[in-house]
Amino acid sequence: MKLFASDYDGTLLYAKHIMPEDLKAIQEWKDAGNQFVIVTGRSKVSIQKQIDEYGLPVDFVVTNNGGMVFDKDGKILLSNYLDYITSLDIIYIAKTMEGVCSYVVNDGINRHRIVIDDTNEHRYVGLEPDMSEEEVMNMAKYAQIVISMAEVDLAVSMADAINQYFGDTVVAYANNYVVDVVPKGISKATGLDFVCEWTGIDEKDTYTIGDSYNDIPLMEYGIHGAAIETAYDEVKDHALYVYSSIHEMIKKIMSE
Repeated sequence: MKLFASDYDGTLLYAKHIMPEDLKAIQEWKDAGNQFVIVTGRSKVSIQKQIDEYGLPVDFVVTNNGGMVFDKDGKILLSNYLDYITSLDIIYIAKTMEGVCSYVVNDGINRHRIVIDDTNEHRYVGLEPDMSEEEVMNMAKYAQIVISMAEVDLAVSMADAINQYFGDTVVAYANNYVVDVVPKGISKATGLDFVCEWTGIDEKDTYTIGDSYNDIPLMEYGIHGAAIETAYDEVKDHALYVYSSIHEMIKKIMSE
């Protein structure tokens, strides 16, 4: 048995669609007795809508950049949460720094958006706020904080700053226009490692692919890490292989 772990946005979902060829390849992968895992920075609610819409045959879902792991029935297998005081400090920064469009807090299942200045919002245009800022600040726990920036370069700079000042307790990943903040020691690789231990599948039988900075730990996992062709060059430098699509990669693996 082998395991294929894919990032979602920008990798499996590209230009707001999943290619039929990719869906067919994933199903053939599953029919051959293998495991399919989505590893994403999204919340459970957000990615579940996509799974249902496309009928994705997932065995496990790793969300929040590795902070949460769910089985195919939605049962929580692993959960991690940010330090509460540090979370409030980061939210304060999100409210005051130039170039911040909004921030989204995630309790492990659901997400809630607070708008700062959405003039140049790229990521969360369709996500309507459903809680007041006071309610968000009074949440008991945060599994992830996502800061949406007006420019990709600003997201990289913001991630670097958060890692510099709060690196003792959190790790921040630049993910295109957003910065994903999760507990220190958490990454897409740690979430995937939990799945591999849970299933008993060895690293040598695990294949991964991603497209952005937060996928680097995923692409460096094991010996079959890949990047999608449209990834940033500095991201592709961390991958052993580069593929034009999911179906190209699966076809290559299954022909070996």
